[in-house]
Amino acid sequence: MLANYFRIMLRNLRRSGLYAFINIFGLGIGIAAMIWGLQVYRFNTSYDQFHQNRDHIYRVLITVAGVDGLKGTCPAPLGEAAARDFPGVQTAVRWEGKPLNIQIGDSPPISAWAHFTDPAFFDLFTFPFVRGRAQLSDPSTVVITETAAKKYFGATDPLGQTLMLYSDQPYKKPLKVTGILKDPPTNSSFQFETITSTDNFLNGDGSPVSKQDWSRISDGMFVKLTDPRQAPRLSKALDRYIPLEQAARQDIKVTAFHLVSLRQTAAWSGAIGVNAFLERPGDAAVYGPLILATLILLSACLNFANTTVAQSRRRLKEIGVRKVMGSSRRQIMLQQLAECALVVLPAVGLAMLLDMVWLPSYNAMLIHTDIHAPYGNDHMLQLTLLALFIVAILLAGAYPAFYISRFNATSIFRGTVRFGGRNLFSRFLLSLQIVITFITLITSVAFARNAAFQRDYDYGYRRADIMGVWLPQGQDGKILRDELSRLPGVQQLAGARDQIGFSYHTWPLKAENKNVESTYLEVAPDYINLMGLQLVAGSVPPTVPSGGQQYTLINEKMAFALGWTLAEAIGKVIRKDDKNTCLVAGVLKDFTQNSLQDPIQPLLMCLITPEQASQWVIRARPGRLVEVDDQVKAIWARLYPSTPINSYFQDEAGSFVIRLNGIITRIFGGFALIAVFMAATGMFALVSLTVLKRLREIAIRKVVGAGSRHIFWLVGAGYGRIFLISSFLGCTLGFLLARQLMNMVFFINAGVRADSLLISFTGILLLSGMIIVTRVAYLCRIRTTDVLKAE
Repeated sequence: MLANYFRIMLRNLRRSGLYAFINIFGLGIGIAAMIWGLQVYRFNTSYDQFHQNRDHIYRVLITVAGVDGLKGTCPAPLGEAAARDFPGVQTAVRWEGKPLNIQIGDSPPISAWAHFTDPAFFDLFTFPFVRGRAQLSDPSTVVITETAAKKYFGATDPLGQTLMLYSDQPYKKPLKVTGILKDPPTNSSFQFETITSTDNFLNGDGSPVSKQDWSRISDGMFVKLTDPRQAPRLSKALDRYIPLEQAARQDIKVTAFHLVSLRQTAAWSGAIGVNAFLERPGDAAVYGPLILATLILLSACLNFANTTVAQSRRRLKEIGVRKVMGSSRRQIMLQQLAECALVVLPAVGLAMLLDMVWLPSYNAMLIHTDIHAPYGNDHMLQLTLLALFIVAILLAGAYPAFYISRFNATSIFRGTVRFGGRNLFSRFLLSLQIVITFITLITSVAFARNAAFQRDYDYGYRRADIMGVWLPQGQDGKILRDELSRLPGVQQLAGARDQIGFSYHTWPLKAENKNVESTYLEVAPDYINLMGLQLVAGSVPPTVPSGGQQYTLINEKMAFALGWTLAEAIGKVIRKDDKNTCLVAGVLKDFTQNSLQDPIQPLLMCLITPEQASQWVIRARPGRLVEVDDQVKAIWARLYPSTPINSYFQDEAGSFVIRLNGIITRIFGGFALIAVFMAATGMFALVSLTVLKRLREIAIRKVVGAGSRHIFWLVGAGYGRIFLISSFLGCTLGFLLARQLMNMVFFINAGVRADSLLISFTGILLLSGMIIVTRVAYLCRIRTTDVLKAE
């Protein structure tokens, strides 16, 4: 019997070969999308969860006077003091990082980031070694990752080799490599290549950093608690160290310490200010793919249900015969579900093959992303795949099985079955498909429009033909400045310590008893004109005195935050700390300081002398930036042969935002095309069913003189109502989803404009009309005598 059932199922699949292929393809894409969405969710919510001590590790965060939100930095001595004073704190480690030059033997130096920590780091965190081990209690040692080993030593065995830190400085540090680490996972907040002792973390003059200096701020502080339930109590107990920190610093005054679990730290990473660790992707990246994948799988299942119902008319006599032979409704329903499983099973296989191609492509589009689907050893993924298999069968097959099995054998053989009837539920399923199509298509068009908006967006400053080069530490910048100023391709030159979009500080400022957290930059007066910044009040002092009163420029946002009009702001005094003040000389028009993902912040731009600059910002003559860049590199190689050049192009600031927008557009665009295709397939099947159901009526109407226009309205009237209702719901939900997603990803965006809705509506309307026209054309070609004779 089972063999007979299997032959019947295969025969039915062969008879509806095209629709079977479409459904396998659609379900395959839907299931592949769900695997992708679920794996993206699992990856993004698993940050730092591979550490064995994860439940006992807490990060120390701070709040600062006059500043909202948590900060990721921490006074350097706090960890050692807490481990000494509180039995509940087992151990504590600091984490520091800084860019410096590293050299191996006589090879050219390499500019890289080095990280510094305490000896207990590898007892606290789980970063496995490939070979060797850490000896961080010995300051003359260093451990490196596999990637760093290949970069520095190539095929040579790194163990026992010497790695020179601060290679371009008189206080260079030769360190012995004692261990090779596996590269940190991409879902780790810690990203590093080189780790050594905090004893090697030096001041700019080469002097060691005091471990008992409460004015010294570490990038991160982590503690291991004996009992995690004591974290709230210990957080309050740490307040005993606040007077020590406040006495040591006049600019940043800590008001509270907070112990936050490793899992919660990762979830909050985007909201933690001054965070030196890799941030977990935002909620849009966590939940967006899952929502999109759910819509695509649902559309595929709805399409399968609709096409199955539409194709079932030809199987009425088979159902009647089986019922006469004794088959129960339950048996027929089970056979229908088994046939559905026969379609879903190859779709699951197709989904696995598609993800083998799609997941690596998705990883290549983004940084710090490693989404994969190890079906062989991931038990959660195996259960997910089984659940998707069952869910797809039930979603796609339950309604057709219920619908087909309900017909009475007597009615089938008498020809009195009204197959399809008004077919309300099938039309409801089609409506959902159209709604999903609108959602994906509107989102795709909206992000494409946003990409064009952001590509042409005016950041409020000059971005083209601008580059910068950082000065070597401890070198006189005047020599390089004189060389650069003689280049014919250089139009303008200015000194700075910070640069818009690349380097800046966040600083708590005070003026007239109001506290404001501000973006803080230090630049020379010529920088304002070079970058094309606009003054709306006051002026830029042509020169800055080397001592005494400091002058500053603020932006409009800063003036409004302090309650000043633009004119009132001129001459006001802003206090950086208890000892240092700045006099406002001018107000700048607001400009985008970082990227389009971030809001415009209050800004203070402190003016410095050219001699105080740590970088030179270069404005090249139009079209000559590449030429100038080559000349700058040649000058650098001649002046500083032992130091790698560190330069940048200004138009690189914010380039990731444009790339990210393009990625989102391509992903939604691809899935929108799939949703359109599946909706078109479902509509074609249902319109075909309507045509077959009303074939005799249409033939009679043709006999009495009905034309193609009349037939078009007769066939399409019901679908017109479906389209209008679905369009309203789809446009509304598409608008809300696209706007929400766009606001989550980009603070500055084009929004969802009316033309995005209009383009989507027009496209789907034309497609629906074409489907109905093709079936009307078929009706116009058939001979009415053949139809009526058959009846």
